[in-house]
Amino acid sequence: MRSWFESLLIALSMYSALPVKCLNWTADNLRHAMAFFPLVGLLCGGGLWLVWTVCSLLGVGAVLFAVLAVLSVVVITGGIHLDGFCDTADALYSRRPREEKLRILKDPNCGPFAVFSVILVLLVSFGAYTELYGSQSRHVLGLLTGGFVLTRCLSGISITRFPCAPTSSLAKTFGENAGTHVSVILAVEFGVAGCCMVLWYHWLAVILILLSMGIFGGYYHMQKKQFGGLTGDLAGFFLVLNETAWLLGTALLGGVLL
Repeated sequence: MRSWFESLLIALSMYSALPVKCLNWTADNLRHAMAFFPLVGLLCGGGLWLVWTVCSLLGVGAVLFAVLAVLSVVVITGGIHLDGFCDTADALYSRRPREEKLRILKDPNCGPFAVFSVILVLLVSFGAYTELYGSQSRHVLGLLTGGFVLTRCLSGISITRFPCAPTSSLAKTFGENAGTHVSVILAVEFGVAGCCMVLWYHWLAVILILLSMGIFGGYYHMQKKQFGGLTGDLAGFFLVLNETAWLLGTALLGGVLL
């Protein structure tokens, strides 16, 4: 039981900005850490609920709410996934040979493709949050929270099941130590969360889950073809892309299907 608790602390310390520390980074603790990754999605949903509630009580407009909503997710995660998204954008859109793309992934400098890509993602997120706050009730927050959770389930499955690229370090640390049962746990978490989403949000949830699975399939082929395997940056790229797509889909279809 202690090992599982320390695995939880590792997951929270790595994938959130909570002041959590675990001194026992043993292979056994790392083995189960990824199973707790979706809990960070619940934290993101809780932060979003808090922002929505406070903004509603204060009569804050949709524009400021959207800014605070985007900020809340970045603050809770510490921006770790946006960092991977930017690194991957630079490497992927450079259209260089595989070895050069892997080198760019490791480069700490920020290139123009990273800047363009992250601006577009933040703009889409801002616009979607503005639309949702102005046209939907607080009921929509459950769907957005489900998106945070399901996306992390899929990202965790990729880390534990996809072969790693030669230069990967973070993905290897969590993926190679994880047993097969961890990916099974993540799949069960995905199934339970997905069923809850369908029961509560019906066809909109079905469409968004199918969209996520499609992006996951494209992500699998991209990392294999373009980079020869998975890295932590690529996992972050998928997470940001899928969360943004889920948010945009909710904003576009919520007025019709909610």
